[in-house]
Parts: sequence; structure tokens; C-alpha cells
Amino acid sequence: MASLFEFYMYTYVIVEFGWSIKNIKSRDMKMSVKKYIKEQIGARRFDLHLLKNYGVYSVKKNWENRRYHKCPSKELMDELHILDEQELNKQRSVNFNKEIKFSIITPLYNTPKKFLIELIESVENQTYANWELCLADGSDKEHSYVGEFCKKKMSNDDRIQYHALEKNEGISDNTNECIKLATGNYYALLDHDDLLHPSALYEVSKVIEAKGADFIYTDEVKFRKNIYSIDNPYYFNLKPGFSKYDLRSHNYICHLTVFSKQLLESEPVFYRHEFDGSQDHDMVLRMTEKAKKIVHIPKVLYYWRIHENSVSMNLEVKSYAVDSAFRAVQAQLERSGEKGKISNTKSFQTLYRIRYEMAKSPFISIVLHGNFSEKRVKRVIEKIVEQTDYPRYEVVYCTEKPLSDAEYKGVPLIHVKIDRTIEHNNAQKWNQAISEASGEHIVLLDTDVYPINKYWLQEMVMYSMKKDVAVVGPKILYEDDRIAYAGIALKDDYPDKLYYLCGHDSIREIGYEAMLLHVRRTGIVTSACMMFEKEIWHDLGGFDAQMLEYEDADFCLRAMNNIKGVNIWTCFAKLCSKRENLYQTKSSNAISAFVKKYQRIIEQDDVAHPEWDKLGLV
Repeated sequence: MASLFEFYMYTYVIVEFGWSIKNIKSRDMKMSVKKYIKEQIGARRFDLHLLKNYGVYSVKKNWENRRYHKCPSKELMDELHILDEQELNKQRSVNFNKEIKFSIITPLYNTPKKFLIELIESVENQTYANWELCLADGSDKEHSYVGEFCKKKMSNDDRIQYHALEKNEGISDNTNECIKLATGNYYALLDHDDLLHPSALYEVSKVIEAKGADFIYTDEVKFRKNIYSIDNPYYFNLKPGFSKYDLRSHNYICHLTVFSKQLLESEPVFYRHEFDGSQDHDMVLRMTEKAKKIVHIPKVLYYWRIHENSVSMNLEVKSYAVDSAFRAVQAQLERSGEKGKISNTKSFQTLYRIRYEMAKSPFISIVLHGNFSEKRVKRVIEKIVEQTDYPRYEVVYCTEKPLSDAEYKGVPLIHVKIDRTIEHNNAQKWNQAISEASGEHIVLLDTDVYPINKYWLQEMVMYSMKKDVAVVGPKILYEDDRIAYAGIALKDDYPDKLYYLCGHDSIREIGYEAMLLHVRRTGIVTSACMMFEKEIWHDLGGFDAQMLEYEDADFCLRAMNNIKGVNIWTCFAKLCSKRENLYQTKSSNAISAFVKKYQRIIEQDDVAHPEWDKLGLV
């Protein structure tokens, strides 16, 4: 039976990809086809498992998710970073009104000659001409060609500054020596084995001039032999906008980083050698604390070379980098007067989890909404109490008649009888229930959603207590392990303007750039489970009864604006939905009202990268 199935799979491969029998005669191709067939057999078995346990809808969504993550074409990936000569010449002809000089900071150490030649060429090929390349060389005598080549280049181009160090002092001190050569008003960091995109400085100049940016970062892509052979979508690091909470979880900013010289004025040194290995992470944490205008350019402007000695290839080459990054995050907590216990996540050493210390455990009201049948309410209350290890909370529910008991296993149960005149308006119902809740922090929870880890309230409330956090959301799964909620961004080309992040992933996956494994900023928190301080709700006048179908989105956007802060998604609070789809299709009237109120915010939202969905990444 298996061989018959394989025969059909071979036939499928030939038809699907337009191959002939000759295409699969080579050993490598046969191995590839066998691997593909094995994957397909595994997928079909998994589909049967879903069909048996969760029904047709689950199988349908699983198929859709596999299609979504299908590898994009090479042409689509090339569009992300390759420009034709006509466009590059057009950039060279642009005259900028503001005088911006970039000092490119590159410490050298035993740099392979091929890498060195390509690095300098990538700087010389910049379409923006007002730059200087500052090279501090700590190479040993066996690599004397490094100095010889640099001196030759310096004699031909006075924009190249070279200084031979007496000895190698390590990456931080060597970089600090580079800084001493700099005369520009903006510094750009370039590793000695990497390359700049020809438009890098041009694009950075544009945002400095247009927005007054003093800290800028861009997207990047890894490469092996040359930049024209990049064919793996996961080599691209397409980043979201800035968030200190994302940055504390890992150094997602990485390359290219450019910042104003003024940010260094009160710093005794640029790089601190005690953070060698993660000196970039420490630097970015410090510089972004001081920056007045942080801008992300959503374009690939940096090439990160993969080779056997690079961090990108093998983290074990620099295992001390993990420890120094750990200390860099701890140092920022101390500077900001926060206390917390930092640990590595189980999946990756380079992802950090912070358990912030709370001076107290504030009283929390869990306000239930949705299906108010007595059976459903009792079931979810039992689940909450069974899966909640938090000392101070109550459950507020809105059935027609109160339950027979005023508490369940010591947890207060507060009954609210909803006014029949507002029973069809979610915002008004939620506002009435919240107004009768006693908690300092409110959890709005759908009766079809229940917690599956005991510390879910602790994980959410430690962020809800922060003055720069408006609304907090957890990771929500469906019972067939699909992702139900992992953050929502705004996207203008989506019909309802809502982009459900990682909605095509499952619990078995880590997400693009491991985004399912760390705390990060989100635009919208779903009303299926959201936490916020009751004072924020009060200041906003509650949920807006006019924003039908967008009650939660509207509340989140107003809350962010009110406190000038962010909304947060945490993967460490986990819940599950019994319903196979938490989200309803929006009506055209509701969409129009939402767009009318938030068009500018929708267009400017940077929670998601504009290319994530095009490449099937998120």
C-alpha cells in the first residue's frame, strides 16, 4: 500500500512541478523527491488526525496554512534588495539639503582578503557620497596584508581612514579606537566581514532629513557566496518597528544601525568591553534610551555574511555572547529602576524572558463575556480556578440569574444583571460589568476561552502595571493547536484592516524570527482575552458603543494614545479557545467607520513589516 501511495506521489510531483522522468533520475533529485514524499505522507497522516479529532474545518485551515508558507519565488526575494543601475544612478543625482556626513565604523581583525576587498567596495559603491570609512586594525603579523591593502586604498581615497593598533584589544576597545578617527555627525556600524547595500546611506539620509531621526535601523539579509544567490526567505530579517520590550527579549535591531554623534556625548565610552560578544545589544539598549526619534527603514540595506566563524553561522563560536547579552538587559533594568529576574527561554539561549518584580499583587477582576448559559459560565469558572495560581482575583459574570454560590473554591463570583436595552451592544455590556468590578486591573475574557498555564495572570499583570503599557494580550491557541491569537497589526490592504500575526502557524512552530517565543509589541489585543488597568478604562470613558465590531481595536488604539505607550503580547500567558474560529467577518459599515476614524494610524502602523505576508513569513 505504501509503495502504491509513493507511486501516486511521484506522479503528483511530476504534474505539480512540470518535471519529466529525466528530472528525477539523478541521485540528489531522487533524494529530494523522497524527502518531499515523506513530508507529504506525514502531512496526510496529520490531516487524518485533525479530521478525526477536530473536524473538516481544522483540516481546511491546516491546508490553507501550508499553502500560505509555501516558499516564495527567487524573483520575489530579489525584489527585496536588488536595484537596477538606472535606479542607483537616480539616487546618485539627488541633492540633500541637510549636510549629513556618515562615519562608517569598522574594526578589523585578521580579515580575509576577499572579505576586505568586498567590504570596501560596498562602501565605495554607495549612492550617497558624503561618508568616511574608519578602520582600526588589530590584525596580527601573519595578516599584514590587511594593513597593506587598507593603506593602498587610503592613498587613493581620502575618505578612507586607517589606523594600525599596537595590539588587538578585543571588539569593544578596537571599535572605540575607530570612533576616535570619526569626524562625521552620524555613525554607521559595519562588521569587517559584511557588506552595505549600495542604497544604505542614501536611504538613511532620507529619513534623517525628513524625520530628524537620531537613531536608525534597517532590515538585513544573510548570504554565503554572493548576494545574488540568496534564495531562502528565512535569510531575510525583515523587522518590526521599535519597541524596548522586543529589544529586551533579543537584539532584533542588529544591522544596519546608524545614530547621531550627539547620543555619545555623555557616554564615557561607546562600547563597553565587559559586554564583549553582545556589545551591540548593550549599545543599542543605551542609545535607544537616549534617542529622541527612532526610525526603522523597512528595506534590506545590509548583507550579513555567513561563514564558519560568524555568529550567524554558529552561536557556539562566541558562547560568551549569550552571557554578556544577559547582563546588558539586566543593566538596562537597573538604569530604569526596574527589578526583574532574567532567564533564557527553553528554546533559544539568545531569547530572554523577564519576570518583573511586583511591589504588590494587585486585585484582578476577570470579566466574562460571550455565551452566558449557566452551563458555559460554570465550566469556564471551573477552568479558571483550576488553572490560576494567583492570590487575589474575582470572576464577574452576567447570566440572567445568579449562580447558587457566591464563590467557588474561595474565589469571589460577582453576578451582574445586564440591562436588556443594551444586551446587543458589546461595548455597553462590557462597560456595565466592568463598572461593577472591584479589581485594579481588568481581564476581559470570552467564555469560550480558558487558561492552560497557571501563571497566566502573573505574566500579564506585570506588564499591565507598567506606566508605558496600555493593554496586554496572551498567546491563545485553538484546541487543534493552531494559533488563535499572537498579536494583531493594522494593514491598509487587508479588507478589515486587521492582520492576525502568526495566524497560519501552530504551537509546533516558533514563528518567523522566533516571534512566537518572546514578548513583543502588538497593535491590537483581542477581546477574547485582554488585560488593562481599570484606571485606563475609566479615563477613556470605557469602550465606545459606536465602534460596532471594532470595540476591542478601538479601545486598544485609544488606550495607547492616552498613555503614549504600547500594547503588549506575551507568549508566557497561554489560553485555549474551544471555538474553532474566534473572529467574525466585519460588516462593510463597521469597516468604513473604523477606517474613517483611524486611516492615518492604519497607514503608519509598523507592528508588522509590510513584506511579511507577501513572502508567507508571518
